[in-house]
Amino acid sequence: MTRQFCIKGLYRARTQYCHYDDSEFEDQWQLEVYLHALGLMKKHNLKSVADIGCGSAFKLIVYLGEYETVGLELPANVEILKKKYPERQWKICDFSSKPDLSADVVICSDVIEHLVDPDELLAYIKGIRYKYLVLSTPDRGLIYRPWHKGYYGPPANKAHIREWNYKEFGEYIAQHFKVVDHRVTNLGQGTQMMICEPK
Repeated sequence: MTRQFCIKGLYRARTQYCHYDDSEFEDQWQLEVYLHALGLMKKHNLKSVADIGCGSAFKLIVYLGEYETVGLELPANVEILKKKYPERQWKICDFSSKPDLSADVVICSDVIEHLVDPDELLAYIKGIRYKYLVLSTPDRGLIYRPWHKGYYGPPANKAHIREWNYKEFGEYIAQHFKVVDHRVTNLGQGTQMMICEPK
C-alpha cells in the first residue's frame, strides 16, 4: 500500500519518478513565490538564499541576484548552470547525503509534487540551517473539481507523483515545520504557498 502523506480517501499517486526538464523556462510559473521570498529578504534584512530544484535558475538570478545565492539541482542541471552562471554557487542535490548548507531563506518551489517520497525532501530541508522556508505546490482543489478525473489521481501532469489540496498540504507540512503563513498565491495556476520556520 502506498503512503498517502496526509492525502485523504482513495487517492492514486504515481509510483515512478519522471524527470521534468524546466531548463528552458523563465518566470512563467511560480513568479509570485520568488517575489514573496524577495519580500522576506527585504523585510528582515537577510543576506542569503538557497533554491532547491532551481531549474533554469532564471527567477533566482533575476529576482534574488542581489543576494548570496546557491542553487541546488540534479547533477546534469548543475553542469549546465555552472557554464551559464559561473560566478554563482551551484550544488548537487539528490537527497542522498545530508546538506552542509546554511541560508537565511530556502525556496522549494513546486518540487515536492514530483517526488515519490516527499519525506526525503523534508528531511533534507531540516538538515539546512535556515530562518525561513518558502514552499509551494499545486493546490489540487483549485485545479480539479471533486467530480473531475484527476482529483483522485494520478495528476494530469505526468511528471507529478501526487498533488495535495489546501487542507491536506497544511496538515502534512505542519508535521515537519512551523507554518507561519499558508495562502493561495496564484489562482489561475492553482498555486499554494507556505512560509515556514524550523520547529
